[in-house]
Amino acid sequence: MKKTLLLTSALVSGLTLASVANAEISGSMKFGYGAQDGPSDSASTAGAQGFMRETQIDMSTSGELDNGMSFKAGASFEAEGLNTANSDIDMNEGTFIEFGMGDTTIHFGLDKFTNLDDSATPTTGSALQTVANIVNASYTRNPSSPYGSFGVGLAQKTPFGDISLLYVPQQGDQGTEAAGVDDHTMTDVDGNSAYEIKYKGNFGIDGLTVVAGVNERTMATDSDNVPRDGAGISYGASYNFGQFAVGASYMEDENQNGTTTENTEYGITFAASDKVSFGAAILKHESTAATVDEDTKLLTVGYNLGPIALEINYADVENQALNSNRDVSGISVNTSVKF
Repeated sequence: MKKTLLLTSALVSGLTLASVANAEISGSMKFGYGAQDGPSDSASTAGAQGFMRETQIDMSTSGELDNGMSFKAGASFEAEGLNTANSDIDMNEGTFIEFGMGDTTIHFGLDKFTNLDDSATPTTGSALQTVANIVNASYTRNPSSPYGSFGVGLAQKTPFGDISLLYVPQQGDQGTEAAGVDDHTMTDVDGNSAYEIKYKGNFGIDGLTVVAGVNERTMATDSDNVPRDGAGISYGASYNFGQFAVGASYMEDENQNGTTTENTEYGITFAASDKVSFGAAILKHESTAATVDEDTKLLTVGYNLGPIALEINYADVENQALNSNRDVSGISVNTSVKF
């Protein structure tokens, strides 16, 4: 006989949380038009065109606890049109709760803690990797950061920047139920642990931004049934001269499948006014599993209308997805509306 603990109405009433005056719900909607031109022998890329969208709602609340500590909690829901038979909801979106005391914060959750899916390179709006997605480039700035799995994080503010540590007991554990499993029932992931250390700050120098960090992921089994560890490193810096900003970032990932990837980006932006910015960037993607490198050039324009942002992006990639003689170019016009 299955035993279930039920809360009586009186107990539920006693556990009811006090309302929080500064609770908030924020969100964003993104949509745009993109088109790309590819080689005639590539049916998957040649002449591709169509609309893109992203719909996301972020909910959060924050305040003070009775013991004097601060807290913040929230969750996100995102629908991107996955075209699957069962769900269009992105199950990787985060949920979290964190507690603060002075300059120290402890965080519980997934997908919402500071991590190495970050870059010091200046942009006019979207991340350079997002712009490169116009042409399906393989470039990535993320060295397999484990932040998308449930874990605990510790962040410390210092006069020279923020230092953080993230620990994940089971890689791939997002707290989602398997098909046919009841709600509130954990799924046995049997993943392996991972940790990540990150620094982001300016070392006390105005105009400077530095991002650096490492992670290690333990004992996964590759396609040859060989257990391997993974490790990633990422670092970069930029400097803002006022209207101009320049920077570069580097990422190396020793993957648990036995391959190593390297990604490098260089970027420059010019703020023509407080509303309009221009940018240019070069991205390089390398892999020990390929004989050629992927090179991408980007041109971007950002226009800020307050709650609405407009982006115009151009991307040109050589050896797309590490395929020799596959050159693709593309353009996108994106809008982002926040509420």
